[in-house]
Amino acid sequence: MSFLRAWFPLLLPLSLALLWWWGRVPLHQIAAFLWFSAFVSALWVGWHRQQALRFRAWFREKRTSMPPLSAGIWEETFAEGYHWRRHQEITQRQLSAQIVQLRDALQAMPDAVILMDEDGRLLWVNPAAVQLLGLHWPDDLGKPFAYWLRLPQMRQFLSGEASTAIQMPMPRDPERIVEGLRYPLGDAGALVLFRDITRLRQLEQVRQDFVANVSHELRSPLTVIRGFLENLLDGPLGRDAEVGPQLRLMEAQSQRMQSLVEDLLSLARMESTEPDPQRLQELLPAELLHRSLNSLAPRIQEKALRLALEVDEDLAILAEPLDVQSIVHNLVDNAVKYSAAGGLIRIAWSETATELCFTVEDQGDGIAPEHLRRITERFYRVDRGRSRRVGGTGLGLAIVRHAVERYRGRLEIHSEVGRGSVFRVHFPLALGRRREVEREPENTVAVIKVS
Repeated sequence: MSFLRAWFPLLLPLSLALLWWWGRVPLHQIAAFLWFSAFVSALWVGWHRQQALRFRAWFREKRTSMPPLSAGIWEETFAEGYHWRRHQEITQRQLSAQIVQLRDALQAMPDAVILMDEDGRLLWVNPAAVQLLGLHWPDDLGKPFAYWLRLPQMRQFLSGEASTAIQMPMPRDPERIVEGLRYPLGDAGALVLFRDITRLRQLEQVRQDFVANVSHELRSPLTVIRGFLENLLDGPLGRDAEVGPQLRLMEAQSQRMQSLVEDLLSLARMESTEPDPQRLQELLPAELLHRSLNSLAPRIQEKALRLALEVDEDLAILAEPLDVQSIVHNLVDNAVKYSAAGGLIRIAWSETATELCFTVEDQGDGIAPEHLRRITERFYRVDRGRSRRVGGTGLGLAIVRHAVERYRGRLEIHSEVGRGSVFRVHFPLALGRRREVEREPENTVAVIKVS
């Protein structure tokens, strides 16, 4: 029915032409009817034009009101337009209410919230940002945010050239530490969050100082205890059938405790300080690797392990000796501990176009996926019973991770239960150096030559 009403002015002349074709109606009657049809069509078009103008005028009103009375297809059009506008107004009110709730929540946040455009100019800040950063709102609207914190790292952080997170002391109050997080919004600019982490840093420093002090205080009495135990073992009591095993057990446990203290001290040092430029040296990881293999040679030979080395002997790295030694020894030591008898350990040290890479791969039991996320935490153990049997302090991978992060590197761990694990350390290419060194004699450990 709507189709017929819409096309009635055109269907009328068409039906007349068909009638003349079939009925042979005189031409003068057809001409008169054509003029009449043209007049009716003009009235029809004019009426539709008037209804269209009324619909546009009504639709442009800011406030939705009842549509004007109409007829035919325009009555349906006005009704559909009315319902659509009512739906849009309801949706707009809901969105406005949500925006108000979001704005109130952001204003109540204790963290500083800053909205910037693509050029770094301020669009909106909450009261916490005004208090924390010393802004003057709304006088600072449209001003570049980088003017308040004139620091190179801050400019790189706000422009997106550096990391999306930053920690720094406040210029006006160096004892106050803030952490910034930047979330790009595409062409709309960026959302920046700042929070005061001074209290957290103080608590972290207290924890680090406590661990370091306790570990340092335990080192001296442990050294004395081990010294007396060694003297007792060298004497008649060490050969006694009843006392000797007890003394050897005491010595083993004191040695394990001393290793734990040393690892805690190393971890505390790596957490609390940045690499000292005066202590940086050009180190050859290949030499450190050979030393670790020689120290682990008895266990390697006992388990009949095979070694496949792909080591660039001339590739050095600029770092502190203790850091690189900790990385190499802990990864190799773990591979030896958790490899089955007769297993293969692959060790590689190489340079790519973008980074330096140290890799240790074993064929041990592997690590389940649920443990990979926490494997580098302090004292985290996948299998506590087995870890105690093979020895260790539970701090090896934590030390490796912190040592790697000191040089802006990263540690990747890939493992599959029953097939082994791959530990891969990535260093920035800028730390690489080339040194020509004299080749040392071959290790006493059996090594598979890999081209």
